[in-house]
Amino acid sequence: MSTGLLALIDDVVALAKAAAVSLDDIAGMSAKAGSKSLGVVIDDAAVTPRYATG
Repeated sequence: MSTGLLALIDDVVALAKAAAVSLDDIAGMSAKAGSKSLGVVIDDAAVTPRYATG
């Protein structure tokens, strides 16, 4: 009976680790996408500055 409980706890720990890794990946991808978006806005502002002032 205690072996089953330990296996269950081990599975829960494995799922928690997998969730933490995926959240870290999501944060990294969000930062990368945000910096790319900022680059597009800065590039557009250099080409058409009248739209960036509004």
